[in-house]
Amino acid sequence: MPAESTIMPKPERKAVILAYYRDNEVMLPSGVTHRQLVEFRDITFSENTTKRMLSELVDDGLMRIVDRGGHPLYAITGAGEQWINEFE
Repeated sequence: MPAESTIMPKPERKAVILAYYRDNEVMLPSGVTHRQLVEFRDITFSENTTKRMLSELVDDGLMRIVDRGGHPLYAITGAGEQWINEFE
């Protein structure tokens, strides 16, 4: 029998990121985002996947980058809040 997959589908990965930002009203860099998701949302995907998902969410208009002195922080947009509210 094949092993049951534990890979979280892409829409669910995006949803867990968006929900974290919505629920906590934060602006965070990608590395801190990943550590927070591991700690508080029990994710198992890698930091590189988190970075890739954040980039895709920015491209989709669901997240935005806020420049704070050369350190990019990510923040959810109104469209991101609407998307996650509809997803759930």
